[in-house]
Amino acid sequence: MASYTYELQDPNILLSNIRQGLVALGGGWTELAPLMREGHVEYRPKKINPMRSGYHYVYQRAKLDLIIYFPENIFEHLLEWFDREKLEIMKAVVQSSLPKRSGYDVNEFHIRGIIEEEAGA
Repeated sequence: MASYTYELQDPNILLSNIRQGLVALGGGWTELAPLMREGHVEYRPKKINPMRSGYHYVYQRAKLDLIIYFPENIFEHLLEWFDREKLEIMKAVVQSSLPKRSGYDVNEFHIRGIIEEEAGA
């Protein structure tokens, strides 16, 4: 019987696992892999209540909304590169980078940019 913990790993470990997953895909994905080092992960777990009163316990995998933020210049590059199909592949890589033991399935996945202020502004 599997034990599930509903725990999320350190965001840097997730980004490292995503990077490794992109390298494994090969092709143009290997060019994106090093960019993962610049990302910042935001986890937004969706709450579930498996122990409601009067119900039998049924294990459910929890849903997770995940956003990866990148500096503006990297985000612009990613925006040009991704299409709907590539974004779905990226979501699959992110899902496979989460340990199964975490108990989470990626629900919504977004990549966003962080606007950087000009130096000396």
